[in-house]
Amino acid sequence: MDTTLRDHQANHTNHGGIFLMGLVAGSAIGAGLAIVFAPRLAAELRQRAADSATDLLNAASDRLQDVANRVAGAVDGVADDVTKKGQAVRDNVADVVGRRAHEVSRGALEVARTAREVEQFAMASKTDHNTRS
Repeated sequence: MDTTLRDHQANHTNHGGIFLMGLVAGSAIGAGLAIVFAPRLAAELRQRAADSATDLLNAASDRLQDVANRVAGAVDGVADDVTKKGQAVRDNVADVVGRRAHEVSRGALEVARTAREVEQFAMASKTDHNTRS
């Protein structure tokens, strides 16, 4: 029994050494692969990140341009409406001023006629008065 236990312990120790040797070898191989592929993967990762950032920037720029175009279109529409309404108000004011000016002109002609009549009456009265004396 002693031998069996010793054989078993020796066998188990032997397996432990193989496991340890496999662990070290696996670590070395993994480290070597990491060194070989890491620069390429890192560069690829950086390129992907740069491409993603560029795509995001382009998409944001496109959306901003779309919004700017829509706002500009809306502003142009509002400006056209305001211009048309302003022109309509100007035309209405010009019509009213023209009508009132015509009325004033007619009133002025009437005042001038009346003033001539008053002047003529005054002159006639003066002449009549001077001839009597």
